[in-house]
Amino acid sequence: MKQSTFYSVLCVPGVLIPFAFIIGFFGVPEPTISLFFTSIFVNHVSSAVAGDLLVSGLVFFMFLFFEGRRLNLNKLWLFVPATLFVGLSFGLPLFLYFRAKKLEQTE
Repeated sequence: MKQSTFYSVLCVPGVLIPFAFIIGFFGVPEPTISLFFTSIFVNHVSSAVAGDLLVSGLVFFMFLFFEGRRLNLNKLWLFVPATLFVGLSFGLPLFLYFRAKKLEQTE
């Protein structure tokens, strides 16, 4: 299996799994942005996961722009909303898919 195929397959659960939880959140009475953010940091475990994702997201954005420029990938900014509005579980494999496609073309 080619790397690009592997990463494209990972994009599917990368979208579905976060959205399954987000849809559950919108099932609560009167979901608000404030409730969303307070729910993220409701206890030490969820705060640890949120902090880990924040740091991982920042590292990914740095990697995205350095590696994207090195490989001359277009429209790097598109990976930022993919990550912020869906999650790192989607933005990272999506970027790695485009990166792998570019590397496969040069081989």
